[in-house]
Amino acid sequence: MRTHAPLRPLILLFLVLALPALGQRTGRSGIGLKAGGQMASWRSAVNTYNAVPGAVAGAYFPIFMGPRLELQPELLGSLQGAGHTYDEGQRSMLRCVYLQVPVTAKFFLSNTFNLQAGLQVGQLMLAQQDGTDVTDELRPFDIGTNMGLGLDLVHGFDLTLRYYSGMTPTLVNDDILFPHNRSMQLTAGYRITQFKGFGPRRRR
Repeated sequence: MRTHAPLRPLILLFLVLALPALGQRTGRSGIGLKAGGQMASWRSAVNTYNAVPGAVAGAYFPIFMGPRLELQPELLGSLQGAGHTYDEGQRSMLRCVYLQVPVTAKFFLSNTFNLQAGLQVGQLMLAQQDGTDVTDELRPFDIGTNMGLGLDLVHGFDLTLRYYSGMTPTLVNDDILFPHNRSMQLTAGYRITQFKGFGPRRRR
Protein backbone atom coordinates (compact mmCIF):
# COMPACT_ATOMS: atom_id res chain seq x y z
CA MET A 1 0.00 0.00 0.00
CA ARG A 2 1.49 3.37 -1.02
CA THR A 3 1.69 5.98 1.67
CA HIS A 4 0.29 9.42 0.92
CA ALA A 5 2.91 11.26 3.00
CA PRO A 6 4.21 12.95 -0.22
CA LEU A 7 0.87 14.83 -0.29
CA ARG A 8 2.05 17.10 2.50
CA PRO A 9 4.70 19.01 0.51
CA LEU A 10 2.29 19.15 -2.45
CA ILE A 11 -0.47 20.78 -0.41
CA LEU A 12 2.08 23.05 1.31
CA LEU A 13 3.28 24.21 -2.11
CA PHE A 14 -0.30 25.05 -3.09
CA LEU A 15 -0.92 27.04 0.09
CA VAL A 16 2.30 29.03 -0.33
CA LEU A 17 1.30 29.96 -3.87
CA ALA A 18 -2.30 30.76 -2.97
CA LEU A 19 -1.80 32.88 0.15
CA PRO A 20 -0.57 35.98 -1.74
CA ALA A 21 -4.13 36.38 -3.08
CA LEU A 22 -5.18 37.52 0.40
CA GLY A 23 -2.99 40.59 0.16
CA GLN A 24 -3.64 41.74 -3.38
CA ARG A 25 -4.72 45.30 -4.10
CA THR A 26 -7.29 44.58 -6.80
CA GLY A 27 -10.85 43.39 -6.85
CA ARG A 28 -9.95 40.66 -9.32
CA SER A 29 -8.02 38.48 -6.89
CA GLY A 30 -10.12 35.93 -5.07
CA ILE A 31 -11.17 32.33 -4.57
CA GLY A 32 -13.14 30.29 -7.08
CA LEU A 33 -14.57 26.83 -7.64
CA LYS A 34 -14.36 25.06 -10.99
CA ALA A 35 -15.45 21.79 -12.59
CA GLY A 36 -15.67 20.28 -16.03
CA GLY A 37 -15.01 17.38 -18.32
CA GLN A 38 -11.90 16.17 -20.07
CA MET A 39 -10.63 13.63 -22.57
CA ALA A 40 -7.46 11.98 -21.32
CA SER A 41 -4.96 9.51 -22.74
CA TRP A 42 -1.30 8.49 -22.81
CA ARG A 43 1.14 9.29 -25.59
CA SER A 44 3.94 6.91 -26.53
CA ALA A 45 6.22 6.43 -29.52
CA VAL A 46 5.66 2.67 -29.31
CA ASN A 47 1.98 2.13 -28.46
CA THR A 48 -1.21 3.86 -29.53
CA TYR A 49 -3.56 4.71 -26.66
CA ASN A 50 -7.20 5.71 -26.89
CA ALA A 51 -8.70 8.73 -25.17
CA VAL A 52 -11.16 8.12 -22.33
CA PRO A 53 -13.67 10.57 -20.82
CA GLY A 54 -12.95 11.98 -17.40
CA ALA A 55 -13.68 14.89 -15.10
CA VAL A 56 -11.87 17.52 -13.06
CA ALA A 57 -12.99 19.70 -10.14
CA GLY A 58 -11.50 21.85 -7.42
CA ALA A 59 -10.58 25.36 -6.29
CA TYR A 60 -8.56 28.16 -7.88
CA PHE A 61 -6.98 31.35 -6.57
CA PRO A 62 -6.58 34.08 -9.23
CA ILE A 63 -3.92 36.60 -8.21
CA PHE A 64 -3.79 40.04 -9.86
CA MET A 65 -0.29 40.72 -11.24
CA GLY A 66 -0.99 43.73 -13.46
CA PRO A 67 -3.54 45.18 -15.92
CA ARG A 68 -3.00 42.29 -18.37
CA LEU A 69 -1.67 39.47 -16.18
CA GLU A 70 -2.96 37.05 -13.56
CA LEU A 71 -1.27 34.15 -11.79
CA GLN A 72 -3.65 31.32 -10.95
CA PRO A 73 -2.70 28.44 -8.60
CA GLU A 74 -5.28 25.65 -8.38
CA LEU A 75 -5.96 22.53 -6.33
CA LEU A 76 -7.83 19.92 -8.40
CA GLY A 77 -9.01 16.36 -8.30
CA SER A 78 -8.74 14.72 -11.71
CA LEU A 79 -10.25 11.50 -13.06
CA GLN A 80 -8.29 10.46 -16.16
CA GLY A 81 -6.58 7.46 -17.73
CA ALA A 82 -6.11 5.78 -21.09
CA GLY A 83 -7.52 3.01 -23.22
CA HIS A 84 -5.73 0.43 -25.37
CA THR A 85 -6.89 -2.05 -28.01
CA TYR A 86 -4.71 -5.14 -28.50
CA ASP A 87 -4.09 -6.82 -31.86
CA GLU A 88 -6.58 -9.55 -30.97
CA GLY A 89 -9.29 -6.91 -30.52
CA GLN A 90 -9.32 -7.08 -26.72
CA ARG A 91 -9.81 -3.70 -25.07
CA SER A 92 -8.33 -2.50 -21.81
CA MET A 93 -9.06 0.67 -19.83
CA LEU A 94 -6.96 2.36 -17.18
CA ARG A 95 -8.56 4.78 -14.72
CA CYS A 96 -6.44 7.10 -12.56
CA VAL A 97 -7.27 9.64 -9.87
CA TYR A 98 -4.76 12.47 -9.38
CA LEU A 99 -4.51 15.37 -6.97
CA GLN A 100 -3.13 18.18 -9.12
CA VAL A 101 -1.59 21.61 -8.51
CA PRO A 102 -1.49 23.67 -11.72
CA VAL A 103 0.08 27.15 -11.58
CA THR A 104 -0.95 29.10 -14.66
CA ALA A 105 -0.10 32.55 -15.99
CA LYS A 106 -3.00 34.26 -17.78
CA PHE A 107 -2.25 37.01 -20.29
CA PHE A 108 -5.32 39.10 -21.20
CA LEU A 109 -5.67 40.22 -24.82
CA SER A 110 -8.93 42.00 -23.96
CA ASN A 111 -11.06 42.58 -20.88
CA THR A 112 -12.23 38.94 -20.95
CA PHE A 113 -10.20 36.83 -23.42
CA ASN A 114 -6.87 35.44 -22.20
CA LEU A 115 -4.08 33.07 -23.19
CA GLN A 116 -2.80 30.64 -20.55
CA ALA A 117 0.39 28.69 -19.93
CA GLY A 118 1.97 27.11 -16.89
CA LEU A 119 3.28 24.12 -14.98
CA GLN A 120 1.41 21.33 -13.20
CA VAL A 121 2.39 18.82 -10.51
CA GLY A 122 0.19 15.80 -9.81
CA GLN A 123 0.08 13.16 -7.05
CA LEU A 124 -1.34 9.78 -8.05
CA MET A 125 -4.02 8.68 -5.60
CA LEU A 126 -5.46 5.57 -7.24
CA ALA A 127 -5.10 3.59 -10.47
CA GLN A 128 -7.23 0.68 -11.67
CA GLN A 129 -6.97 -1.29 -14.90
CA ASP A 130 -10.03 -3.34 -15.80
CA GLY A 131 -11.03 -3.49 -12.14
CA THR A 132 -7.57 -4.40 -10.80
CA ASP A 133 -5.58 -2.04 -8.56
CA VAL A 134 -2.36 -1.11 -10.38
CA THR A 135 -1.42 1.95 -8.31
CA ASP A 136 2.02 0.57 -7.46
CA GLU A 137 2.81 0.08 -11.15
CA LEU A 138 2.57 3.83 -11.87
CA ARG A 139 4.89 6.59 -10.76
CA PRO A 140 3.52 8.55 -7.78
CA PHE A 141 4.20 11.99 -9.27
CA ASP A 142 3.35 13.52 -12.63
CA ILE A 143 4.86 16.80 -13.85
CA GLY A 144 4.03 18.63 -17.05
CA THR A 145 2.94 21.80 -18.79
CA ASN A 146 -0.44 23.21 -19.69
CA MET A 147 -1.63 25.82 -22.16
CA GLY A 148 -5.02 27.07 -23.18
CA LEU A 149 -7.58 29.80 -23.72
CA GLY A 150 -9.88 31.44 -21.22
CA LEU A 151 -12.85 33.76 -20.92
CA ASP A 152 -13.27 35.66 -17.66
CA LEU A 153 -16.87 36.84 -17.82
CA VAL A 154 -18.87 39.31 -15.76
CA HIS A 155 -20.14 38.39 -12.28
CA GLY A 156 -17.14 36.12 -11.63
CA PHE A 157 -17.79 33.35 -14.18
CA ASP A 158 -14.79 31.81 -15.99
CA LEU A 159 -14.52 29.39 -18.91
CA THR A 160 -11.26 27.59 -19.73
CA LEU A 161 -10.13 25.27 -22.50
CA ARG A 162 -6.79 23.72 -21.52
CA TYR A 163 -4.37 21.13 -22.92
CA TYR A 164 -2.00 19.29 -20.58
CA SER A 165 1.16 17.47 -21.68
CA GLY A 166 3.07 15.38 -19.13
CA MET A 167 6.87 15.44 -19.08
CA THR A 168 7.46 12.44 -16.79
CA PRO A 169 6.84 8.78 -17.79
CA THR A 170 3.89 7.23 -16.00
CA LEU A 171 5.08 3.61 -15.60
CA VAL A 172 7.49 2.21 -13.02
CA ASN A 173 10.38 0.00 -14.28
CA ASP A 174 9.53 0.71 -17.92
CA ASP A 175 12.28 0.37 -20.54
CA ILE A 176 10.17 0.24 -23.70
CA LEU A 177 6.91 2.21 -23.74
CA PHE A 178 7.64 5.46 -21.84
CA PRO A 179 4.03 6.74 -21.91
CA HIS A 180 3.16 10.23 -20.72
CA ASN A 181 -0.15 11.69 -19.58
CA ARG A 182 -2.02 14.11 -21.77
CA SER A 183 -5.51 15.60 -21.58
CA MET A 184 -7.83 18.21 -23.03
CA GLN A 185 -10.27 19.75 -20.56
CA LEU A 186 -13.11 22.25 -20.64
CA THR A 187 -14.06 23.78 -17.29
CA ALA A 188 -16.43 26.39 -15.92
CA GLY A 189 -15.56 28.33 -12.79
CA TYR A 190 -17.12 30.86 -10.46
CA ARG A 191 -15.26 33.24 -8.17
CA ILE A 192 -17.15 32.84 -4.92
CA THR A 193 -15.01 35.58 -3.32
CA GLN A 194 -13.32 38.57 -4.95
CA PHE A 195 -11.12 40.62 -2.67
CA LYS A 196 -11.93 44.33 -2.79
CA GLY A 197 -9.02 46.72 -2.64
CA PHE A 198 -7.80 50.13 -3.64
CA GLY A 199 -5.84 49.15 -6.75
CA PRO A 200 -7.05 49.46 -10.35
CA ARG A 201 -9.55 46.91 -11.59
CA ARG A 202 -9.70 45.60 -15.13
CA ARG A 203 -12.65 47.09 -16.99
CA ARG A 204 -15.20 44.64 -18.35
